[in-house]
Order: sequence, then C-alpha cells, then structure tokens
Amino acid sequence: MKTAALALLLCALPAAAEENVSFKLTLPKGAVVLAEPFKLQLQATYPAKYSIKPATAAAGGEEFEVLSFSRLNSAAAAGVKIDTFEIAAKPFALGQSTFPAVTWELYAPGAPSVQAKSPPFLVDIKPIFEKTDGDIKDIYPPFRYIPWLWLLAALLAVLLAVFLYRRFRPAGAAAAAYAAWKDPRTPYQRARERLERLAASPLAAAEKARELYTGFTSVLRLYLGEEFSIDAQQMTTADLTRELKRTGADVKTTLRAREFLHKADLVKFAKMKPGDTAADAAGLLELLGEFARAAENSRAVVDQVVTTAKSQSGYKP
Repeated sequence: MKTAALALLLCALPAAAEENVSFKLTLPKGAVVLAEPFKLQLQATYPAKYSIKPATAAAGGEEFEVLSFSRLNSAAAAGVKIDTFEIAAKPFALGQSTFPAVTWELYAPGAPSVQAKSPPFLVDIKPIFEKTDGDIKDIYPPFRYIPWLWLLAALLAVLLAVFLYRRFRPAGAAAAAYAAWKDPRTPYQRARERLERLAASPLAAAEKARELYTGFTSVLRLYLGEEFSIDAQQMTTADLTRELKRTGADVKTTLRAREFLHKADLVKFAKMKPGDTAADAAGLLELLGEFARAAENSRAVVDQVVTTAKSQSGYKP
C-alpha cells in the first residue's frame, strides 16, 4: 500500500480557539483501470467533541464517480477521534487525473456543524486493454473482400441517374416542391419518433449495444441542434455537457443528460455492458421531454417580454 499523509487546518469554527483536522490517505494498491471501480482508505483525525461524515455532495466530477463511503473503524484517544473510511470510486479519464477534494461535515449536539476538505490528489488511470507490441497485423489481406467492380458499377449508375434527372426535370420543379413542403412536427416530436423507431429496431435484440447507443446519442444530439441551435453533432461529450446550460433546463436535467452521454461513451468505446437498454431508452425519452418543456418555457418568457414592450410603446398592428 502506498500512503500519502495530507493535513488541513480547519479555521471555520465559531469558537475562538482553532481546531485541527488532518487526513491521511492510503492509495489503492496496483493499477487503477479506466471504468473499473477501485477503493482507497482515508483516515480523519479531529477533535473528540465532534462526529464526522461525508457531506451530501461529497465528491465527484467528470473524471471520477464516487460510488460509496464506508466507515471501517473509529477510535478516540487524547482528546481526538480517529475514523477510517473506505471510499469506492470509478474513473472516467485516462492518464494523470485529479481525484477531487472530499467535503466532510463535523457535527456535535447543540453546536453548529462545520466543514473540512480532504485535499485532492493525482491518480494514474490505465487503459482497459494492455498495449500491444506496436505491430498492426491484418487478419485478412487489405481490401480483399471489397467488391470493387460492383461499387464502380453502382457509382456509374448513380451518376447516370443524376444526369438524366437534371437533364429532363421541369425547370424550377425541385425548388417549388421544397418551398411548398414544411415539416409540421416540432423538434421534440421528430426526436421522439426517431427514438421510437430506434428502440423498435432489431439492434437491441441482436445485442449490438455499440450501434444502439450510437443511435441514442445521435437522437439527443440532433434534437439539441434543432431545438436550441447547438452544434452538438460536432462536439465532444465534455463540450456538449458544458453547452447544455444554454438550454435553460434545470440542473437535475443537465446532470442526467451528462450521465447518459458518459454511459453511452463507455458502451461505445470501452465495451461496457449497458444492462437494461429499454430503461435507458425510456430515460432518454424523459430527457427529451424535459428539454422540450424548458424550450417552451423560454419561448413563453420571450413572448411575454415582446408583448409587454409593444404595449408600453403603444404599438398597434
């Protein structure tokens, strides 16, 4: 076990005298692997008149998910208490990643509670799969099974069809047809229909999780682009989660969307087993509905502002 002793002076107590709180971390033994849970131990030393527990939102972030806190033992001596906790967490980023500071609450009967933070520390996250020797080896010779003649024939047929269409179509027919047609559905209705068709497709039954969750995220990204003009298709998951603030949705909705996108990334790129795909499809439908309500509320506010401005300026249509 590798041990790191990290101390923090707590000066936020209402009493005149300062109190000392220190933390000692015992880092996990062996390699910490991407998307695999790991455990570390934290020993807290604090004044005996208090008890200690992790705060409600103790830790977590884009690089780590804290799974649980467990108290292993507790002892008291010489006016101080020493509690040892086991923290279970899961990493979501490769390389040197910072495990965030954990907020702890110290409380005592008849006294206001105070907080202390154990310092952040670096963790080296290893990939799921071991590196190869660097040589790329083909199972089959390259391009062996590509039907080049059929592809060339199909390309020529397409080019011929395009030429004949442009040569003999009535002038202005395409532009007139496009101008006359307008999709009456809202972005939410289109996204819901796409999701329903995807959920009913044979991908789930065929256990093609990567393709299915690629479709799930495409439905969400396309909806965000149509409803909020967010260029979601060109963004990474991290960039998109930051852009979700522009939707006007509440914090709970944006956090659920971020968790959904992270899970989809693990399914697509880390070969994680998704579990209940039907429940994830239902959760995505709820997310789409919450974003749609946020968009409707924003439009209602804009309409109210415009109406008020017109009435105050004496505007008459």
